[in-house]
Amino acid sequence: MKPAIYLASLFVLFSSQIPSGQAQGLSPDTPSLSKLQAGFLAQNNPSLKQRVETTLTDQPLQERKSIQKAFLLSAILPGAGEYYMGSKARMILFGGIEVLSWTGYLTYHHKGKVKEKAFRDFADNEDIWKLVDYLEFINTEFLDGTNWHYDLNTTPEEWDSIQTYLPDGFIHDVVDAWNNDRQQYYEMIGKYYDFQFGPGWQDSKRTSDSLYCWYSDNAETYEDKRDLSNKFLKRAKWGIGAALVNRVLSAFDAALLAKSHNKRADRFSGYSLRAEVIDYYGEPTPQLILTKRF
Repeated sequence: MKPAIYLASLFVLFSSQIPSGQAQGLSPDTPSLSKLQAGFLAQNNPSLKQRVETTLTDQPLQERKSIQKAFLLSAILPGAGEYYMGSKARMILFGGIEVLSWTGYLTYHHKGKVKEKAFRDFADNEDIWKLVDYLEFINTEFLDGTNWHYDLNTTPEEWDSIQTYLPDGFIHDVVDAWNNDRQQYYEMIGKYYDFQFGPGWQDSKRTSDSLYCWYSDNAETYEDKRDLSNKFLKRAKWGIGAALVNRVLSAFDAALLAKSHNKRADRFSGYSLRAEVIDYYGEPTPQLILTKRF
């Protein structure tokens, strides 16, 4: 509360009379009191004195807040720093965004994983896709008469030699992916089915005289399922991104609140204003006392 408000409060208090019966300990028949008498009564009546000093005295001094603490609290849990600073509205805002972000992540991540299992189960059906048929195609069409045989025991080093017998563009080692990176395996058999992996899809047909142009309804269905899973998982990543951005914004917002709060606290630090009634030549006289602590 600024000094001007204190003076206004004092003026209002002592420019009015206290009606009879309102002061503690007075009977209803007590006549109206003058301003100075009211002040004298306030000085000697603890209840009224407290009311006078509450009206005129500054609010309790604002304590300085830790900028670092506010920042870290919101960095850990968005809205916590704002709560520490007493801003419930900001706490609800950043806390709400945090809840929505993680809800979105968990929801879409779950959907993505469900769809991922669905397209993998689809490809694991040997009536739809069969890895050994693809390997046999490679052995029959390209490795017959060579010293190489492509199978589930082929090493990456052997693949480098086998690849020299394959057409340009046959660069994806499905055996290594099957043995070491299933995510890559499930991606390549669908993504490159029309050129390299068509022979493994049981309903595939050549779309030209070339050995490398294939079409499969099952492969197209598979890709639709895989795309839907990837779509949900990508949305889940946006939820994580939103949560991280929210943490950064909340942390800096809490730090700025603490900095602004400390500026205000420093401005009026140590000041207090109170009213008292003193005996001045036998007359009760009100006075204001402004103090500054150093």
